[in-house]
This record gives sequence, C-alpha cells and structure tokens, in this order.
Amino acid sequence: MHSNTKLLPNQRKEIFRRWKQGDKITHLAERFLVSRETIYRTIRKAKIGKFDNYSSVNYRYRTIYYGLRKLTKIEKIIAKKRAKRERRLNRYEKDYPGEMVHFDTKKLPIIPGDGKLQPREYLHVAIDDYSRWVFADILPDKTAYSSAIHLEETVIVMPFTITCVYSDNGSEYKGKADHPFVQGCTKFGFKQSFTKVRHPQTNGKAERMIKTLMLEWFKGRYFTSRDQRRKFLYAYVNWYNQVRSHQSLDNNSPLERLEEYYANFSQF
Repeated sequence: MHSNTKLLPNQRKEIFRRWKQGDKITHLAERFLVSRETIYRTIRKAKIGKFDNYSSVNYRYRTIYYGLRKLTKIEKIIAKKRAKRERRLNRYEKDYPGEMVHFDTKKLPIIPGDGKLQPREYLHVAIDDYSRWVFADILPDKTAYSSAIHLEETVIVMPFTITCVYSDNGSEYKGKADHPFVQGCTKFGFKQSFTKVRHPQTNGKAERMIKTLMLEWFKGRYFTSRDQRRKFLYAYVNWYNQVRSHQSLDNNSPLERLEEYYANFSQF
C-alpha cells in the first residue's frame, strides 16, 4: 500500500455511495478529512469501478520491456559518440604545407574604454590545413579591403608557399575580378575554394581556430586598450605556433610539424 494513501477501499466506496445519494463534495471532504480534489479524483475512479489502493512500487523500472528500451537508447548514444570520434580521427588533411589555408573572421566584443558609438573591431584568422600554422590579426572591419590586407600579411608571415585559400562565401572573400581579396589571390597565383553554400561549418578548421583563440587568448583577460589586446594576440599566436601541442598533430606543435615535414622532404 502506498505510504501516502489517505483513503481505504471501503472509504472510497462509502464516498461514492454518499455522493450518489446527494452528499455535497465539500461535506464529503470535511467528513473524510481530505481535500476536495481527492474527493473528485475518488469519484472519477469509482465511476469505472476502481476502489483499490495503488502500490508505491514502480514496476515500470523492473520490466524487461523498459530495460530493453533503456538499453536501446544507451546503444544509440554510444553509436553517435563513436561516429563523432571516427569522423574526428578520420578527418581529411592536406599533404603539404600551404596546400590549403583556411580564412575566417569574427566580430570582437567590446572592452573597457570603448565608446558606445565606437565601431567593433574584427579578428581575421588564417590557418594552414596541414601544419595548423596560424596567422591572426585585428582589423577595423571585415570588408573586402581588410581581408585583402590580411591576405597579404599572411603571405609574408607564413613560412611556406601558399597554393590555395579556402573560405566561406562571405562578401569579404568572394566577388568579381575587381574584388580586393580576389585581386590579391590573382596577384599571388592562389586558387580560391569556398565552403558549400549555407554550410559554413565546412570551414571547420578556421572556425575551430577562432574558438580556441577566444577561449585561450581572450576569455578571462582584462584588456585596458585595443592596442594591448592586439599585442596579447600576437604573443599568443607566436606561442601557439611554436610551443602549443596539438592532438591532431600527434602532440606536436605546428613548428615541429613543419620541421618534420622538411626533414623528410630533404631526404628525397
């Protein structure tokens, strides 16, 4: 019997009998020391012949049916995790440095000292697919002109020749022949490739790099000026390229990845 049972079967029968004879709900509640809701519930069940107490044992958790359903759910969760892990381990990777460099941008949050009407700055990121070597800078906006400046800086800073640049379909990267970023690619002889339309997540390496930057460089730091924020960015990128280990690179840094590549290349 349930520990919180307020009425016994014979009491429920008596309530139902009195109710049919015309007793009021309020009178019944006062007589049997229960709430009006309990009387209403008792009468509803009595109409279909239910007077017995309910057991407090939840047999649903003890049935084979429930156990199998629970097991099926667990198997689906494990299958999703395994599929996600396999995609991560089997993700594509280019064959040599500079074969594809990913580009992306992000609007930066305001910092103390920024005026309410002061335009927000943008983080511009370029990351090599093979070595994960990254170059990042902060520019006033994400227009095609700023993206073209970032492209030229990337060419100067990255220690290898770039073959292809990869980006989303944003207006800062894609346009006609007179588009500044497109002109820059033409000038340096770069092939341009773009993500699938409305699928910016296919530019995952650049998006992941931005997420890492915002977590490790920006979050938790108190920048007193935009100039200080930019200096911290340059310092972080330098550490990222030369020291920080990467699971996807067998726990090597981008610099060690490049050194290993050129050491193997020089043997041929």
